[in-house]
Amino acid sequence: MKNCKKGAILVGLVGAVIGIVAFGIFNSVVHWAGSTQFCGTFCHSMDYVYAAYHQGQHAATPSGYTAGCSDCHLKYGSHHSINGFQYVGMLVHKAQSGSKSFFGQVAGHLNTFDKQKELAPELSKEVHEWMKSTGFANCRACHDLNKMKNAKNPDVATFHKVFANDMKADCLECHKTAGHDYKGINTQADADLLIAGKSLPTAASSEAAASEAASSEAAASEAAASSSAAAK
Repeated sequence: MKNCKKGAILVGLVGAVIGIVAFGIFNSVVHWAGSTQFCGTFCHSMDYVYAAYHQGQHAATPSGYTAGCSDCHLKYGSHHSINGFQYVGMLVHKAQSGSKSFFGQVAGHLNTFDKQKELAPELSKEVHEWMKSTGFANCRACHDLNKMKNAKNPDVATFHKVFANDMKADCLECHKTAGHDYKGINTQADADLLIAGKSLPTAASSEAAASEAASSEAAASEAAASSSAAAK
């Protein structure tokens, strides 16, 4: 009888250890699959928005504290602590979002830069509506409007505190490029530059490059003409 009890206890302890380890591995995979690097590099359907993220205000900040994809787009993603039910809700939301991107890639709706750019307004609207339905909970989990302070411009904090308890306040109405700034991203090459951590060429540099190319072409034509004349 005693051996049976000991055996049951041992099995229980082993099961508990296996369960804890399995949950730890599962949780690590969930966090990895929700990282900005995973979303931006593993999901090719995200090239356009990932490039725009690099130009947004959340990708790099004066303090060095940044917000990633999950912080804004995943339910409870920016919350410091959540309960078990919220964790399950987060997983469900993650599965839904991931499936949508995966289907778009496989079905060919989002598998090229041009298609991503074409659908961006529609997808952005969907995200915007979802954020409004949550009262911009993900924004508020990072930004406590009651604790805002700006010594150089106190009016900024005062203005935002008005919206602290207003769940209908639309953060994106003012902060349109907080997460993504699509300015100047017109081709896959533009996206690749930004994703690689480089800046898009300015209008002046583009004009200079075009002028240099034109000059080189003219010089080549002139040299060819001179060679042809000399041969005659």
